[in-house]
Amino acid sequence: MKKETTEKRILNAALELFVRNGFHGTSIDDIMSKVGYTKGAFYSHFGGKDQLFMRLLDEYRLHFIGGLTKAIDEEQGNALDKLHTVISFLAKFASENTYMCVFLTFLTTELNTDVDFEPALKKIYIEYQKIISGVIRQGQKQRLFNEGDPDLVALTFMALHDGVLHQWMLNRQYIDGEAFVRTFRSILFNGVLSPEAAEKDGAGNSRARAAV
Repeated sequence: MKKETTEKRILNAALELFVRNGFHGTSIDDIMSKVGYTKGAFYSHFGGKDQLFMRLLDEYRLHFIGGLTKAIDEEQGNALDKLHTVISFLAKFASENTYMCVFLTFLTTELNTDVDFEPALKKIYIEYQKIISGVIRQGQKQRLFNEGDPDLVALTFMALHDGVLHQWMLNRQYIDGEAFVRTFRSILFNGVLSPEAAEKDGAGNSRARAAV
């Protein structure tokens, strides 16, 4: 149990420092100073900073990708309901796991050309894209969403969400989180819904406006 607690503290400290200072701007000494352990304690749990980073990617895949997949699978409604569920999950995850939520967004910018990390980062983004494009394809079949390349729609959704995360991190002390999410929903759905679905979803979908 002590080993698990120590590893968790090191991982959490590294996660926060990587987001704040970047991977290359964070040293093992920085991480261990934050948790109050010696560098020897670090090497008793991790082979190096690279290995620690890969562990954080595994944590991200487990909690973010796994949680998102579970939320969609449990939603019994149509594709529009599922897309609302996606946004609600993203908002809840961001509020409860701030550094984990922005971890991939922030670190990919720094490490997307790194030969050691690029394949693992790309794999997670592909998994994320497939989840969103699957919902879009379902919505198109149900005539709820406009026609278009589902993969490009998914990438656009992810780009919008990354931008929202970035601005939220910069301005979260000033931003009303619920209003921010509602604004994201409004901008997204005005573009993705078919005219018929937009008419139905417009004034009547209180869930879309109330959910966060």
